[in-house]
Amino acid sequence: MTSRIIALATTLLLTCAATSANITAALDSLFLERYGGHASEPGGAVIVARGDSVLYERYFGMADLPSQTPVSAKTLFCLASVSKQFTVAGLLQLAEQGRIDIEAPSSRYLPYKAALWDTVTLADLAGHTSGIADTRDRSNRDSCIYATDATSVHFFDDVVATQFPPGTAYDYLNPSFLLLAKVIENVSGEEFTAYQRRHVFSPAGMTNALYFSPDSMPATAAHGYAPDGNGGWNEYDYGEETFYATRPDGCLYATARDILAWERALASGKVLGDSLLHKAYAPRVSVTDSKFCDYQRRPNTWYGLGWFVDTTPGEPVKVYHPGDNGGFQAYVAKRPEDNVCVIVLENRHDRDRWTMARAIDAILAREL
Repeated sequence: MTSRIIALATTLLLTCAATSANITAALDSLFLERYGGHASEPGGAVIVARGDSVLYERYFGMADLPSQTPVSAKTLFCLASVSKQFTVAGLLQLAEQGRIDIEAPSSRYLPYKAALWDTVTLADLAGHTSGIADTRDRSNRDSCIYATDATSVHFFDDVVATQFPPGTAYDYLNPSFLLLAKVIENVSGEEFTAYQRRHVFSPAGMTNALYFSPDSMPATAAHGYAPDGNGGWNEYDYGEETFYATRPDGCLYATARDILAWERALASGKVLGDSLLHKAYAPRVSVTDSKFCDYQRRPNTWYGLGWFVDTTPGEPVKVYHPGDNGGFQAYVAKRPEDNVCVIVLENRHDRDRWTMARAIDAILAREL
């Protein structure tokens, strides 16, 4: 009996080792091709994990071109729209405590007087179903480039109607998350970034996470880049890209390992209880059928609260969010049923993300 157990354990270890080696080889091939094997160009950080086991972790390219600082485990990337789920987590914590009702009218928590705010709920704002169009003034480029959380919500003062009845359709609206940040401040009595640091990042073990500040960023923060058309690169982040610095919807910085800690904290209930987390992950509105927005509009695609949900038949349900801000591009996905997560944070924006995501899906389907 003992010899059988030893033989079985040995077989399992060899199988796991072979699986890990196969995944490493396949992902190396994918990402070396993606980044062209050019160590002197911008690159990215990639982690694939299952539960407590890291299946793949590798860093590519340069975080800062002038200094030729390589991307590493310490490199902070702009998470772009992946930032939204953290704002939602802060909101849902307050809901879990009974301090807010996410299905209640926004007028209960926000100062707007137009009648539409009695029909738009906090969940609509968190789920891109408010029906409010993004009518931010874009006539002055400098105002857009140096926009702040405060200036980016001014247009809400003049909104008097929605494009569709709230809750009935999907239209991606970045500034709605700035309103959710104000709700967090109003209800908690804490400034938004302080609340997030204390109640969201710290419990999750995200020791490096911070919101962008135009006045001071750590030396470990990467710069985003765009090709200049002549074989070189231009910096493309704050000062070059419009609405870059608005924080609750798109300008949280973190390392790839911070995001791994985040995924593990969500899976273990350290940040949110199962009930509200499941609500956030549940398909709430069809993205596929949207007549108002084509962002992520693909077959079998939905939005929950702060996350997209892919329900492709024959594949594990995938809860994910992409991000685009200046030269930064992000992709963070999970398969809740088997606790697999994929983290790709990049400081270049010249490669197709969905082709990459599907290639990773295929590798995991084949090897796991």
